[in-house]
Amino acid sequence: MKQVKQIFIFFSLIYFINGCEKESIDLSSNLETTYFVEEFISLGFDQDIDQLIDDVFYDSFSSSRHQLLSSDPKKKIKGDIYGKCASIEFDEKNNTKIISFDGECKGKNGQIRKGKIIVKYSKIIDQIGSFRQLEFDNFYINEVLIEGKRKHEFVNIDQIGNKTFHMSFKDGRMTYPDGSFSTKSKSITKYVSYENKKRISTSITGDSQSTNSHGDLFLMEIISPVVFVSECSKELIHNKGKIPTSGIKKIRKGNQEMIIDFGNGECDFKAEVSKNGITEIIDLKKIKRKRKFKKLKP
Repeated sequence: MKQVKQIFIFFSLIYFINGCEKESIDLSSNLETTYFVEEFISLGFDQDIDQLIDDVFYDSFSSSRHQLLSSDPKKKIKGDIYGKCASIEFDEKNNTKIISFDGECKGKNGQIRKGKIIVKYSKIIDQIGSFRQLEFDNFYINEVLIEGKRKHEFVNIDQIGNKTFHMSFKDGRMTYPDGSFSTKSKSITKYVSYENKKRISTSITGDSQSTNSHGDLFLMEIISPVVFVSECSKELIHNKGKIPTSGIKKIRKGNQEMIIDFGNGECDFKAEVSKNGITEIIDLKKIKRKRKFKKLKP
């Protein structure tokens, strides 16, 4: 009887251990979707930061207003579109701007920012060969810590005024409220189209590589330009940043591959995510880290 009891306990322990291992494997596999989802967050934040810098430069270098701003080293950002506690400090001698969010600044689209962005720029502005270089000082968007160095270079302008920029990002890191983080480096080409000097759309191409908190490598390639339409941005107000209206991205991790299709140009929050021949329609407004897809399997 004692021997039977010992055998029962032995097999119970084996079953328990195997069950825990399976649960651990399943959990790890499910968490892999987190790092695919982080591409959405990263994309939105990238566009959010680019728009912020564009607004700062447009506001501070616009004809007579520039003279007014330059008389005071620190000014509020025009219109409080990034929150009332957002300000710009000018160091024109060293071609530097410091954008500060003193406290938690809630912008018009719901993003909450804090910390500083230090922008160093070339002597020439808004011309081929000009550049901006960004560094972050304890800077957060929606409680996500942003780190790294970005460079934004003006490389071409066509006959009707459309502009092409090259953007690089080194030592990029996004640390989330739970302490986990992802790292990234990227090389992106941005094409901005205008009509009567008004921005109509922005499209981006290029690739990036990133790692998750487990050290897994992810590769992203834009296989069809990702497009942001200015008019749609007014409708698609969202605290994750701008939402694309079209374009296709491919994300690879080892032998796994996921395709993200942002649609055919409609102003909506929908995207199609495909993996292993299965497609799921997701709502970019509701997507969250550590969310499990309904159809897609690890």
